[in-house]
Amino acid sequence: MTRASSGLHIVVAAIVAAVFTIIAQLFVDSADTTIVSLIALGTFLGGVVTPYINFYLAQRKSKTAATQQPTHKTKKGVDGRTLYVGNLPFKVSEEDVIALFGRYGDVTDVRLVKDRRTGRKKGYGFVEMDATGADLALAKLNDRDFEGRTLKVRTAHAEQDDE
Repeated sequence: MTRASSGLHIVVAAIVAAVFTIIAQLFVDSADTTIVSLIALGTFLGGVVTPYINFYLAQRKSKTAATQQPTHKTKKGVDGRTLYVGNLPFKVSEEDVIALFGRYGDVTDVRLVKDRRTGRKKGYGFVEMDATGADLALAKLNDRDFEGRTLKVRTAHAEQDDE
């Protein structure tokens, strides 16, 4: 979307203000020029400020759209999201995590991270599920007690997905 130059905005606002001033003088007593001047000033300032407010709101809307949670196509072809799940009990299995998150949506993949040297689970992992289920699971399971530990559920970042 292109914006007109600010000079053009000022000229249009001045013309509109002059037109409203002429119309206002027709309907207001000739002795009361203060009201007519205030109407003209308000119209002029409104004409100058309105395009900038519109531009600011459009910029803010585009920033909000850019910060929405990333989604991707899951193995089943639906929009999905990967969640980071931290502070998992070390003895938990992938089936336990699927059962826990499966209450909120379709779980397509669970990856529990293990130590390469020892093979022991590190206590965190990633759950891939449909986007609406992921939002619900994030809201319901974050800071919730699971087998004696308080889960930390977050939206996973791209660099964490590769682990």
